[in-house]
Amino acid sequence: PGLVFEAHSTDYQPRECLSALVADGFAILKVGPALTFALREVLYGLDEIACFLDPSWRERSLVAAMERIMLAEPAYWRSHYAGTEAEMRIQRHFSYSDRIRYYWPHPEAQAAVAALLERLDPVAIPETMVSQFIPGLYPQGAAGRARKPAEFLLEGIRVVLRAYSDAAALKRD
Repeated sequence: PGLVFEAHSTDYQPRECLSALVADGFAILKVGPALTFALREVLYGLDEIACFLDPSWRERSLVAAMERIMLAEPAYWRSHYAGTEAEMRIQRHFSYSDRIRYYWPHPEAQAAVAALLERLDPVAIPETMVSQFIPGLYPQGAAGRARKPAEFLLEGIRVVLRAYSDAAALKRD
């Protein structure tokens, strides 16, 4: 009684594990990389859609921009990743530690995201492309919700937050 516990590094845990933490008295579940990882998943899925709709997009794609930025400014990832150049390229973009999150505020990254959203905003993204490139959001896209790129981004983050909200709701019951 009178104590509050905080669980660090709860990212990527299944709902059942988050619920167990809450049931065990952890009132604060700290989340971080899982949110930016979800953001990157949706952004990269949208980028693939843009590339499929317009093959010339690949040259100016978000993925290409992020790779240029990270190679030019390796301070946020260099000491965290090891391996061959190919292995480090995969880690830069898809690691659970999500070091790419430190690059989203970069002006070039912001411009690349804005260009992607602007490119896709007038497009009615076919449900089948949502299923292919951002399958975790297919139910929302197929139901007529989250049809604009920015809505897909928010929904991708909400999916992660719902797991935390659901775990916290169990304690209130």
